[in-house]
Amino acid sequence: MVQAQARIALMDREGPIAPATLLGANLDMTMYTHEGLVSERLKNPKFCYPFHAQTGLAHGWSPSIHNMGGMHCRLVRGVSLSGDESQMVHVYGGGPGTRAILQKGVVLRAGERLEAELWARVRHAPVTLEISIHSVSRKPRFDTGRIVVDTAHWKRFTVPLQTDSGDDNAVFSIDFITDGEVYFDQVHLRPADASSHLNRHMDKFMGEMRLPTMRFAGGSLSGVYDWKKGTGPVHLRPSLPDPVFKWRIDYDYGIEEYLDQCLRQNMFPFLNVHIGGSTPEAAGEMAAYCDNWYRERGLEPPTVYFMIGNEEYGFWEPGHMNAAMYVEALKTYVPVIRRHYSSPRIIAIGVEESEGAPNQAAEPLRERVLKEAQGLFDVLTIHRYCTGWSDRPAEQIGFSVAGVESIRRDLTALIADCRAAGSAATAAMTEWNIWLQAAHWDDQRFFESDDARHGIFYSGVIHAMAALAPDMEMATYYNWVNVMGMVHTHGGAVQETGISELYKLYRPAFPGKVLPVNLETPMLEDGHAQVDALAIRSDEACYVFLCNRSAEHSCAVQVVGSGADSELRLLHAESMLEPMIERTFAWADPNREVLELPPLSVARIRYACE
Repeated sequence: MVQAQARIALMDREGPIAPATLLGANLDMTMYTHEGLVSERLKNPKFCYPFHAQTGLAHGWSPSIHNMGGMHCRLVRGVSLSGDESQMVHVYGGGPGTRAILQKGVVLRAGERLEAELWARVRHAPVTLEISIHSVSRKPRFDTGRIVVDTAHWKRFTVPLQTDSGDDNAVFSIDFITDGEVYFDQVHLRPADASSHLNRHMDKFMGEMRLPTMRFAGGSLSGVYDWKKGTGPVHLRPSLPDPVFKWRIDYDYGIEEYLDQCLRQNMFPFLNVHIGGSTPEAAGEMAAYCDNWYRERGLEPPTVYFMIGNEEYGFWEPGHMNAAMYVEALKTYVPVIRRHYSSPRIIAIGVEESEGAPNQAAEPLRERVLKEAQGLFDVLTIHRYCTGWSDRPAEQIGFSVAGVESIRRDLTALIADCRAAGSAATAAMTEWNIWLQAAHWDDQRFFESDDARHGIFYSGVIHAMAALAPDMEMATYYNWVNVMGMVHTHGGAVQETGISELYKLYRPAFPGKVLPVNLETPMLEDGHAQVDALAIRSDEACYVFLCNRSAEHSCAVQVVGSGADSELRLLHAESMLEPMIERTFAWADPNREVLELPPLSVARIRYACE
């Protein structure tokens, strides 16, 4: 039964342009984000520290039998091809099935052709190894292949492997057929028909999504990420301990792959500049590298966003600094970047305060940046995460709506402060999400649930940012893949969420002119509007977006002037804990003027512009 009524009418067909860059996302290059970007099926393929104190094997690897009779393993630092440790395995006894190192939990798909790649060397005498994939039971192995490691220098070996059936918990093993001492620098398992080490499913999906920009390399990880390590031959790139999240930093997807993806998929490059532990010279070298990268391909370097730092105002950051230090960093880093890149667009941190050191008070940051660093930035940014818990659906969704309104106020204040200081800088929000679950300790890849709480929040923030055009230039949702991800991956396959579906709903309208509307709507119990609306005119069509933010009540919305040729799409969640998915939906009247919005839904009306 329809519980309420609303009415929306377009007031004009002209308005300020909301850029597509409002729909960007983060590529925070944590271990789990990296997993989604490459085709690798193994964990810790480059044997990164730490090792298991009893087995001597790098994290993610196990012996085939824990007694380890006749086998000794240890990580050896300084004896490595890719820059850090190598895994030594010395087998001198034992029987069949007890002389192997392995990984479990490997995802295989039926009929898949894979290739194992090993970089290994031997000490003393050649060793024969058998590489295989099999189930956790003692069934016959899916496939096997043998190699002879026969040199004391690093050598590349490949083994083709075929799967007959799918298995989400398969085992990859390296069995010692003969005794000996072998050093493994890296061991990979990838699809055999891949043209590169990237996840082709993810690469194709990103192209289809038409992402306007991706912020690389982070997040907080950008405070320790060394861009140089993501260049050159992939097998020479290191895998290193992550001092921020205590995971691992991999560089197989690095700045080379990122710039190539930006070029192929028409994305604006957006690079975080590491200022907490790096040097201005390294930032200049990164800018010069990007400039040369384009010129070597016969291209004029495009506009590239360079963000100076990440959250250096926060005590949790490796490079935490007070306001005076951050202003000095802008004065030091920005001229170097501008000297080495022909068309940079500089983003500076614009939060209100920088947190103090222990026993010291916070101090104004935005005010100082606007006063002392004028001319050193083009865009000023904030980060916002909202939260709030309740078992009552109306109250829980109310937290999502309140988070949207809080962000609207904060961005409005940021723009006002810029103008009051005489700055023409635009505004950005380079990290944003609603944070209800993600944790570092639960082995869930910093997971956020896919549900209407996030969907209502996402829709509202897009509406709020578009309404601030033309002063709002950039936003990057946190995060693109796996880590609080808009999408997830499993065995290389891309798994969409309600947020990615909402992104696809909004993407065709951007860039577009934000049209003024007259909206009459009932109110929620907390005083916020039940129906939220956005109207945009792109080059192809006019779009009206309507979000019913009630967790319990539907609403009949009269849409004035939509026209008989209008096209309707709707995403809807059955409850606040379920994802928003597309539903078959129709107008409530033959004239296509009344739309009955179910609770927790977002509708898009598309029609030809006059």
